[in-house]
Parts: sequence; C-alpha cells; structure tokens
Amino acid sequence: MKPILSVRGVGRTFTSGGGFLKARRHFRAVSDVSFDVQRGEVLGVVGESGCGKSTLARLIMRLLTPTTGEVLFDGTDIASLSVRALRPLRRHFQMVFQDPYSSIDPRQKVRDTLLEPFQVQGIPLTLAQANAKVDALLTMVALPLHLADSYQHQMSGGQKQRVGIARALALDPSLIVLDESTASLDVSIQAQVIALLQDLRDRLDLTYVFISHDLALVQYFCDRTLVMYLGRVVEVLPRGATPIHPYTKALMASVLVPDPHQRHEIVRITGEIPSGYDEPLGCAFAGRCPRVQPRCRESLPILRSQTDQHAVACHVHESTVLAPEF
Repeated sequence: MKPILSVRGVGRTFTSGGGFLKARRHFRAVSDVSFDVQRGEVLGVVGESGCGKSTLARLIMRLLTPTTGEVLFDGTDIASLSVRALRPLRRHFQMVFQDPYSSIDPRQKVRDTLLEPFQVQGIPLTLAQANAKVDALLTMVALPLHLADSYQHQMSGGQKQRVGIARALALDPSLIVLDESTASLDVSIQAQVIALLQDLRDRLDLTYVFISHDLALVQYFCDRTLVMYLGRVVEVLPRGATPIHPYTKALMASVLVPDPHQRHEIVRITGEIPSGYDEPLGCAFAGRCPRVQPRCRESLPILRSQTDQHAVACHVHESTVLAPEF
C-alpha cells in the first residue's frame, strides 16, 4: 500500500553568525532522516530535548524548507513546491501545536478561530454554513456549543487544546502532526484528549505523527516509534518490540510503571550530548554508550532492518541485520 507520507533523506541546517572577524557557524538540527507513514497509522517521535523532533515536525508541514531531501505527501514532493502551489495541498495536512495559549489568537472568539482556515483557503461560506461548520467542529471535539462565542482566557487548557484540534480538523485533513499536544495538560486531561484522538482516528480515518516526551504515552498510543538522537533516527520501534539501541533501552528503562511490585533500577546515561555545530565523525551516542566499540567513533552506523517494522542504527548489532531499511 502506498504510504500517505514518505520522508527521504531530509535534513535541515541553520546558519548563524558571520560578519567582521566572525565566521559563520552551521547547526545541523536534522540529518538524513527517512521513514514512511501508512494511512491510518500513528507514528510516534521521541528523544531528548534538542534532538530535532519539533524541527522534523515543521519540515513535514513545510513550515520550514528542508536543506536536503524530499517530503512526499501522497506522492507529491511538497519540499520543492512554491508557496502558491503548496497552499491548496495544505488543507490535507494540518498541525496541532504544543502550547494552546500561544497557538490560539486571544483577540479572536472560538468561532473566528475555527472559520479562519476557510478564509485562508478562500472557501466561501454563507452565514448558515459557517454556523453549521462551527457547531459540527465543536461537537466533534466534545465541546459545548456556547463556547463558540468565548475568548481564549475564558477556557481551560484542555478546552483550548480541543479548539486547536477542531481547527486542525476544519478542512477534513488526512494527516495531522501533533507536536507535544498533551505536554501542557495534567494527566487526567491528557487521557481525555488521547481518547478523543483515538476516536477521531477511527471515525475520520486519520493518520497521526505524534511527537512527545512522554514515553509511556507513546508506547500506549503509537503503532511505531521513531527514536531520534542529535537529529538522526537511531531506531524505529514497533509497539511491543524489545528495544535494541543502547539509547532506546535507556529511554524505555526510564518509564515507571505505577505498580510497587514492578520496581526496577534506572540506569543513568553519563556524558554530554555532542554539539550540532560540530558533529562527531561516527555515532553521536558513542561518547555516552556503555557498549561503545572503536568503529563506533570512526564511522556513522546505517539504519538497517531487524524485522519488517523494526530498524536500528548501531554498529554493535550490525551482524544481526537482514537488509538496509531505506
């Protein structure tokens, strides 16, 4: 089956500095990332702060233009399209941002926020059609209809995030990127939002790219998980699979189970994360890895398949790989 999203060798480099007696510096936020997302799938993206998760989300959405690589949505490379050619495609892929306080205009009523996508796309609506759309979107995300005339400061954090989800659904997209969309919510509201997302996925045949720091939530919600380290994918982990990469093992071992009978010792990762301004020659995790080998510092490991859905980039396990993943 043809994937709805294909990312091929995508990278993004930011340039800073430059001027009198000061050389320009280049920061590689994302490097050579490749993956596919199938229709109806929930793909998780995890990693430490600064690993490139949010930059990857913006590259997928073409909010940033990749320095290298392709982003194929339904076979069309949106990374190479002009702004004018991209606009009609944007209705098919939308984004829910981390902070609902800053992603919703405080000067607009909820009604205006939900109708804005139609204005941007130049879709004319009569007053009756506009009212019907607003009511349908609020109902879809389980919000009372009277909130249509409310402002941001009159709603709770969970309600604001639901408005953000409703706005993303306004144009009937196929793909939604969720960038830390539950991070600012307490646990009980998180559970409600995740249940809502699951229901919407089933009813509307949606595909999600779900970025989060909450590893337990990703393991529960996502079909596969992309593990990123210093801008690169180090492992693609199917739900329920045993992690292979030492970094993924350390991340998963940090997930605590709310059961006093399932205690375990958390192994700390020592050492410092390399700088994106000066990437190491070999594996970026080599300086912190407990199983590092000489070749880990000399050459970059390639992401290779372990099983049909499981891939890892690690020299220690290269002897067990079957074939290149990409």
